[in-house]
Amino acid sequence: VEVTQPYRVVSTNGTAQVPCFIQPQPSYHQIQPYYDQSLLYPYPDPEELRVTLLKGLHGTQQLCSSILNFTEQREPSVEKEGEVQCSAQMREGAVEVTVSGLKATDTDMYRCQIEVFYPPPYLRLVGNGTLIHVLDSSDCPVQGAQRQIADQHDEDEGDEMMAPVSIPVVILVTLVMFVLIIIIFLQV
Repeated sequence: VEVTQPYRVVSTNGTAQVPCFIQPQPSYHQIQPYYDQSLLYPYPDPEELRVTLLKGLHGTQQLCSSILNFTEQREPSVEKEGEVQCSAQMREGAVEVTVSGLKATDTDMYRCQIEVFYPPPYLRLVGNGTLIHVLDSSDCPVQGAQRQIADQHDEDEGDEMMAPVSIPVVILVTLVMFVLIIIIFLQV
């Protein structure tokens, strides 16, 4: 039994949704029945579990966690750690963790840790990790400057396209030509 996650998730507004799939899936998440008995979930279906989002390449820092109880019909708990808040729900056969309050500096690898509390046995499963790429907000002044440069370029469509040339390259080409002229002059 393992937890699988997508390789990458992009967040544009400080919120990211990370699906964490338990493989093989418990029977109440099956869309189609399995014909191969070796691929069945080997334990009783989870009724209460906690999903924790671990930050870092090796998952050493706990970002937030949320408890799901499938026997009680109540809203999933929302935990807040500093400015980051986290909630989880079951969606399409996955435990989907929604993290909000993220900044561009929070871009990192995140692993889902799922702990099944009830019924026994207690299981602690850690996912393979998802890169959450948090993009800056759209009101960033650098992006505004890039837009102005792009608009200027669009206005100059009729101008001839020239590649940027570095000064050391120009000097080197000039010196090579000068040396070639001297060699030709000395051979004559």
